[in-house]
Amino acid sequence: MPHTEAESISATPNVPLPQQLPRPIRRAVSRKQKATAADGSSTTQPATVIDKAVFLRKFTENALLQVKEGNHEEYSKLVKVFLYSQRETNTTPEQYVLDVTPWISAVSANVSALDISYRELVSAILYSDWVAAPDDKFVHRYSTLILQIVSAHPAWVLQTMSALVRWFVYGAQASEVAIAPAVHDRLHALLEQVYRAIPTCGASMAAAITDAHPFRTAKANIQVLFLQNVLRTLDYAIGLRREVLHTVLNRIIHVDVEVQIEVEDLPSADEDDEDNGPNFGTADDEGIFEFEEDEVDNPVPVDSEEEEEEEEEDEEEDSDGDDDDSDSGSDISNTSKLGKIKFSAKRVVAKLDAIMSTLFTWLEQHSQADPLTQEMPEATSQLFLVFLELFNTVVLPTFKSRYTQFFVFYLCSKDPQYADLFSGTMMGVVGDPVRSNTPGQASVHTKVAAASYLSSFVSRARFLDGQNVRTVMGILVGWACTYLEWQEQLQRDAEEESKRRQPHPWAKTYAQAAAATNAAGRLRNSSSSSLTADFERHAVFYAVTQAIIYMFCFRWRDMAQAPEGGAIVETELANLRWCNEISGIQRVVFSKLNPLRACSSAIAHQFAHVASQTNFMFCHAVLQQNRRTVSDTNEQNDSDTLSQSNLLRTELESFFPFDPMLLPISRQFIDDIYLQWQEVGEEASTDDEEEDNNSELNDEVEVVDQMVAMSISPARPLSALHGHVFLS
Repeated sequence: MPHTEAESISATPNVPLPQQLPRPIRRAVSRKQKATAADGSSTTQPATVIDKAVFLRKFTENALLQVKEGNHEEYSKLVKVFLYSQRETNTTPEQYVLDVTPWISAVSANVSALDISYRELVSAILYSDWVAAPDDKFVHRYSTLILQIVSAHPAWVLQTMSALVRWFVYGAQASEVAIAPAVHDRLHALLEQVYRAIPTCGASMAAAITDAHPFRTAKANIQVLFLQNVLRTLDYAIGLRREVLHTVLNRIIHVDVEVQIEVEDLPSADEDDEDNGPNFGTADDEGIFEFEEDEVDNPVPVDSEEEEEEEEEDEEEDSDGDDDDSDSGSDISNTSKLGKIKFSAKRVVAKLDAIMSTLFTWLEQHSQADPLTQEMPEATSQLFLVFLELFNTVVLPTFKSRYTQFFVFYLCSKDPQYADLFSGTMMGVVGDPVRSNTPGQASVHTKVAAASYLSSFVSRARFLDGQNVRTVMGILVGWACTYLEWQEQLQRDAEEESKRRQPHPWAKTYAQAAAATNAAGRLRNSSSSSLTADFERHAVFYAVTQAIIYMFCFRWRDMAQAPEGGAIVETELANLRWCNEISGIQRVVFSKLNPLRACSSAIAHQFAHVASQTNFMFCHAVLQQNRRTVSDTNEQNDSDTLSQSNLLRTELESFFPFDPMLLPISRQFIDDIYLQWQEVGEEASTDDEEEDNNSELNDEVEVVDQMVAMSISPARPLSALHGHVFLS
C-alpha cells in the first residue's frame, strides 16, 4: 500500500535531503503525548516537527526556485523521482508507486510554477509509465496532476497529447495483453477530461494522433490497436472526426494501394507475349485475387518474428544464389521470387482486411437506426457527410484505390437519402453537358471518374430500389442525348459559318479569295462540334455512355415489365415493356460519335449480349464494324498526340470501383447489401444460395484490379424524383 502523506521522510528512498532543511525529521507527537507533557513537571518543549508533506512541498519549491538562479542540483534530483520506465529499470511497479506517491502532492502544490523553464520535469511526469501502475488510487492522483498541469499551462497540451497517444498501441506484446483494457480505460478517461477542460486542445490531439500513427509497414495487431483507440477518441471528441478520419482514411488507402502494387508484381501467363494487348474482363483479370479466397482465411500470423527472420534469411540466400549460379538457377530463382511476391501480397491483404474490418465495426456501432422511429439519428447523418467529403478529398485522388471506397458504399445502405446524396454528388461532378468547360468545374479526368463511380454504385447497390435506378438512368441518358443535340447544333452552326465564309465569285483579288478559304478551313478544323469518334474531345460523353450500358447490364430488370404488367419471367423476354428513361439509349449507341468503339470492349460486348437477349436492341453489327477499323486507326494515330486520350481510355477500360469485395472479414459487412452478377435467363438466387456461392466470384465477367481515380469537388444532390411511364 502507498504511504500516507504524514509518514516520515525516511520512507522516501533515493532522494537525498537538502542541506538547508532540518534533519532528522521525527513524527509529530500525538494529542495524548502533548497532554502528558503539559501535566508533567518538566518544562522542556517538544522538538520541532516537520510534516513529510510540508517538507516535500518546500523541497520542490526550493528546487524550482534554484533553477531560476542557475542551480540545477536539487532540481535534477526531483526529475529523477518521476523518471520511470518498466522496460528500462529494475524497479517493480509496486515500488514505483511507493516512491512517487508522496511527491504527487508536492508537485501539485507548485503546479503554477511549471512553465516552459521546467521542460525536463514536466516531460518526466508525462512520459513516465504511470498509466500501467497496479494501484488505481495512484493512477487517479497522477492523472489529476497531469490535468492540473495542462489546465494551468496550455503550452503543455501538445506534449501531453503526444505522451498519452503513444499508449494507443499498448497491448501489442503478449505480456501487455492482460492489463491493456484497464490501461486504455485510464488513458481515455484522462484524454476526455483534458478535451473537455481545454476547448482549444482539439488541434493538438489531432496532430498527436497523426504523428503517432504507425507506419503502413507496421504489424497488423499494432495497426488495429492504434485504430481502435483512435476511433474511441472520436466518441467524445466529436469535433475532431473530420480531421482524424482524414488521417485514418489516408493510412488505410496507402495499404490499399500497396495491395494493388503487390498484386501487379505477379507475372501473368501472357507476360512474354508482346503482341497481346490488355485483355480486360477475362478470367485472368479476376483470378489475380484468388489467393485471397483460398488462403487469407487462415493467414500466416503477421506478427511472427520468426517469419521476419525467415524472410531475411531467404533474401540473403537469394543474393548468394544470384552470385554463385545466376545462369543455372534462373528458373528456381524466378519461382522463389514469385512465391515471395504472393506471400507478401497475402500478408498485406490480411493487414488491410484487419484494419478495414475495425473501421467497419465502428461504423456499424454508430449507424444504428432509432428503435422507435426507425430513422437515422442526426449524429449518423453528420458522420455520413464527413465520409462523403473525405471520399471526395481522399479516395478519389488516389491511384488504384480498390477497397477503401466501400466505407461510403456501406453508409449509403443505411438510409435512402444517403444513397441519393452520393448519386447526386457524382452526377453533379459530371456536370452540365453543354457548359462542360466552364471555369471552376472539375477536370475531364474527374468527370470520367465520377461517371464510373456512379455507374458502379448503382449497378452493385442491392439496397437501391427500381425507382432510384430508373431515376439515375434517366438522368444519364438525358445527359447523353443533350450532349448529342449540342454537338449537332454546333455542327450545323459550323457548316453555315463555313458556307458564309466561302469566297464570292466577285472577289476583287486572289489574296481575298485565299484568305476567305483559309478562314473557312480553320473554322472547320478548330470546331469542337465535329460529329466523329474522337475520344479526347468527347471523353466525358463516352464515360457517361459506358455508365449507361454498364448499369443496363446489371439492372435491366428494374427498367422492364412483363407484357401483362406482372413479374418478369426470365425465359419469356421477347415482349418486355421498357421504361421511358431508357428510350434514348438507341440514339446514343448508334450516334456518329460511336460510343461502343470508345467504351471498354468487355462492357460493350456484354451490353450487346444482354440487349439482344432481352430484345431491347441489336448492336453486334456496330461491334464488328469497330473491330475492322480499330487496327487501321491505331496505325494512323501518333502516340505523342494521343497520350491524354490513351490515359482516359485506360480509365474506361479499368475503372470499376465497386467490383466485388474479396477481403474475407470486411466482406461480411458488404455481402448482404451487394448485388452479384446474374446472367440473362437465370433466376435470382436466394440469400442462402448467394452465401454458398460467395466464393465463386470469378464467374462474373468484370474488369477488376486496376483503377485510376481523380479528385472532385462536392456537388449538389439529385433533384426531385419525377414520374416513370412504361412504354407499350
